[in-house]
Amino acid sequence: MTDRRHQDPPHGDQVSRRRLLVQSTAGVAAISCGLAGCATSSKVQGSMPKAQAQYQDHPSGLERCGVCKHFISPSGCEIVEAPVAANGWCKLYTLFG
Repeated sequence: MTDRRHQDPPHGDQVSRRRLLVQSTAGVAAISCGLAGCATSSKVQGSMPKAQAQYQDHPSGLERCGVCKHFISPSGCEIVEAPVAANGWCKLYTLFG
């Protein structure tokens, strides 16, 4: 009988559940953006200083700029001054909606 709790750790080529969830969320957002016509969006670049928005260049858990309703692909935001990373985050994060 094999005890799965004591098997070798996953190999480097395997994907963690967390990474898969983050990547699938980005994929769904990209597909819905394509269907909604986001490429022709009339969003205007914002000018709030990054410090005021508490911007960071890494996500906060699963929250990240790339799936925020204010994000302007590839590196803009309706609120925060550019550039912002799709994998960044700020206190103004709002899920697509």
